[in-house]
Amino acid sequence: MAISTRWTNHVFLSFRGDDTRKGFTDHLFASLERRGIKTFKDDHDLDKGGSISVGLFKAIEESMFALIILSPNYASSTWCLDELQKILHCRSNLGQAVFPIFYGVDPSDVRYQRETFGEAFRKHEERFREDKDKVKRWRDALREVASFSGWDSKDQHEAGLVETIVDHIQKMLIPKLPTCTDNLVGVDSRIKRVISLIGMRLDDVRFVGIWGMGGIGKTTTARLVYESIKEEFQVSCFLQNIREMHEKNGLVQIQKELLSHLNVRSSNFHNFFDGKKIIANSLRNKKVLLVLDDVSELSQLENLAEKQEWFGPGSKVIITTRDKHILATHGVLKTCEIGGLFSNEALHLLSLKAFKQDEPKEGYLDLCKEVVEYTKGLPLAIEVLGSHLHGRTIEVWHSALKQIRSFPLPEIQNTLKVSYDGLNSPEQDMFLDIACFFKGMDKEEVTDMLETCGGCPKIGIEILIERNLITISATNKLQMHDLIQEMGRNIVFLESPNDPGKRSRLWSQDDIDHVLTNNKGTEAIQAIVLDIVQPYEACWSTEAFSNTNQVRLLKLCEMQLPLGLNCLPCSLKVLHWEGSPLKTLPFSNQLNELVDLNLSHSKIEQLWHGKKILKKLRFINLSFSKNLKKTLDFDGVPNLESLVLEGCTSLTEIHTSLVHHKKLVLLNLKDCKRLKAFPSKLEMCSLKDLNLSGCSELKILPEFGENMELLSMLSLEGTAITKLPSSVGSLVGLTQLKLNNCKNLVCLPDTIHKLKSLKILNVSGCSKIRSLPECLKEIKCLEELCASETAIEELPSCVFYLESLRVISFAGCKGQGLSIPKARFDMLITGSEIPSWFVPQRCISFAKIAIPQNCPVNDWVGFALCFMLVSYADPPQVCNHEVDCYLFGPKGKMLINSRNLPLMEPYCPHLYILYLSIDKFRHTIYEGGHFKEIEFVLKSYCCHSLQIVRCGSRLVCKQDVEDIFGNHS
Repeated sequence: MAISTRWTNHVFLSFRGDDTRKGFTDHLFASLERRGIKTFKDDHDLDKGGSISVGLFKAIEESMFALIILSPNYASSTWCLDELQKILHCRSNLGQAVFPIFYGVDPSDVRYQRETFGEAFRKHEERFREDKDKVKRWRDALREVASFSGWDSKDQHEAGLVETIVDHIQKMLIPKLPTCTDNLVGVDSRIKRVISLIGMRLDDVRFVGIWGMGGIGKTTTARLVYESIKEEFQVSCFLQNIREMHEKNGLVQIQKELLSHLNVRSSNFHNFFDGKKIIANSLRNKKVLLVLDDVSELSQLENLAEKQEWFGPGSKVIITTRDKHILATHGVLKTCEIGGLFSNEALHLLSLKAFKQDEPKEGYLDLCKEVVEYTKGLPLAIEVLGSHLHGRTIEVWHSALKQIRSFPLPEIQNTLKVSYDGLNSPEQDMFLDIACFFKGMDKEEVTDMLETCGGCPKIGIEILIERNLITISATNKLQMHDLIQEMGRNIVFLESPNDPGKRSRLWSQDDIDHVLTNNKGTEAIQAIVLDIVQPYEACWSTEAFSNTNQVRLLKLCEMQLPLGLNCLPCSLKVLHWEGSPLKTLPFSNQLNELVDLNLSHSKIEQLWHGKKILKKLRFINLSFSKNLKKTLDFDGVPNLESLVLEGCTSLTEIHTSLVHHKKLVLLNLKDCKRLKAFPSKLEMCSLKDLNLSGCSELKILPEFGENMELLSMLSLEGTAITKLPSSVGSLVGLTQLKLNNCKNLVCLPDTIHKLKSLKILNVSGCSKIRSLPECLKEIKCLEELCASETAIEELPSCVFYLESLRVISFAGCKGQGLSIPKARFDMLITGSEIPSWFVPQRCISFAKIAIPQNCPVNDWVGFALCFMLVSYADPPQVCNHEVDCYLFGPKGKMLINSRNLPLMEPYCPHLYILYLSIDKFRHTIYEGGHFKEIEFVLKSYCCHSLQIVRCGSRLVCKQDVEDIFGNHS
């Protein structure tokens, strides 16, 4: 029989079917297949009607590995023993690797044919008396295989044993790759990941994407995978550098190149439409392995591998790209992102390149670690730098590392810059902004700033992520590989290497000082960002910005500016200057383009002199500008949306033009401690958030106009107000009303019940408030009610009507100590779980609570009950239910209370909570001391309309009240 040297299978399984077929063998087979390891198992792979012996022997010859599962009855099968002989023959003649698995047997029993193996051979010797040589060959084969290194199932979990075997086989497959893997580091795990996605054993046509930044190793990974599996396919092709080929020769030439690699002669076509037809017709019946390397445009995929139907069953198409979006658009579902090398791998690769050995030479370790930190795991950069530094002295290494930080190596920069070159102009500008200014900043903050500057950052940032130029951290920060950032900044540097005033972006303190001190700015400059921690004195020219008419972004830090400034760039869209030394903004020219103005923590006293018209200005932040005395005339900024004046402690009044502003959404005057006067009435139809907390001199609130229904947040903590205006009821959109620590506030207005959207009401620390208005119960959506440290003495009954209430606090209330109501209260709320505070009851229709006999009378205050109910009465009015309360004793029972349940929404779980104080019948209970317990009975007068799900009850003690409301002794 002719012996084929081409492996058809990775693994051949030899096993005794009766012992392991439906257990260990099936598990092992499935695990091998999941890893992409093609495995032969006789009941799975032989065609019906074929000769089993010939088929099995051929399968053994065409398998790279053989796993012999030596189970107790293995030797009883003459077929298994013949199979074993054939395997050992292939090991000797074809180099097949053989591994025994001792499954439920002792290796020495196999070697010396004891136990079940001995019994099997006694039968064989009896059966084959005329062919003793056959039995001897079987014995020798078992003795030989038992001496091989393998695995013993003794004391091992089956799942762990399977995993160990499969891991070993997969590791052994990697060294069988071609020699192009020599001196490659960190590739094994990448290859495993890709092969696991390919699904080698499956007959489906599968597209697999490999993506990552330039120089990360996508092509290398794809090449290694290709070389390791190409023998499994009828035809195979690795089409490299598609992006470059497309740019030079066009798509038609790439199609012809593909067909040529696949030995298809039909190359007489001149347009890609015909090329697509020929590719599809030529390959649809063949099992193809195709690698499309460095795909940069969707059209390349559409013309080389548009549909799965182009390829025969079992075909696999591997695509490498820098652009994740191309894969998603083409419907590639199986993708693998290639990341950088780990530090130990990077150090190993650098050592191979720089020293031709596995570890750094003596004295070079710290320098190597510096290179590893600089390259951040990028294989291309490590290889280029390693080769660049090979054979050089330690002194030269120091010099070279210093130089490359200022002048990056072109081999690295040019590879990385390919991704930048593939961007459209708006995304290129956005990338350069992030590389120069915004790395490490919050994504939302950067998005807002870029949008204000006129860009479209939401789509732009997505594109940059897909091209692997930026990433988003777990804390929503924009991140970028250091070498990518260096590439972006180098692009800007090369715009004008010798004159920073002619570059589009400035971020270096030295460059900024040089340009602005010497008045060297030009129209080339688009953005200036100076971000340093320590304030310093800058001797900029007073006309520093006179020639910078294209600056859209100016972001500066705290500094002294002794000469002052006479002008700002007229094209400014964003001006952020925290800690600005200017007392007022210079207006030698109009800032007509200004959208966002942030001068927080500045020395500003008056924003500008006179009335200025800035129709595009939307955001003003002057927070903590402690010298600010007055605000601007807001009629000049009709589109203002946000005004933040928090912490402006010298501000005493607000310009009256503010009260009629139509666009303002946020007004923050928090901690303006000298603010005394406020316009008498607000008519701000767009306002959503008004913060006056900490305005400790503010005694009178303005009236609220009826058009202020959008106001949702009103913060008045710590003000000196004595009352809320009745017009607060017109704020129908209000969701939060914060009145904490308003020490002079006496009460809430009755109109508060009109706030139907209110969810949070906080009057904590309002020490003069003695009660809450009863109409509060009409605010059905109230979720939080905080009234700690007030003068409220008794829990208001209105709270028991607040169906949505989730948080309630009366801790630290003054007076005689907050108490639970002295008679009774009950409430019905939606809910599906009885609070754990209640003790569960065995019976669901009634609850009994023992009356304490041996504790002081004043230590307990009442009884509490909770029923979980579902009503099926629809409409609810057709049935009624009640809870009766009885005292029980040896002489009988006494009805002391009866309560009708409120109406319930049908089919919805409800909790009915009842509290009964003992104050009214304490004397009855203890007179004669014959009452032992109290019983609550739920009665339904429509027996089929009410389901009682469960029940809980509790004796309420004085300590319970203190735990809930605080100790007020």
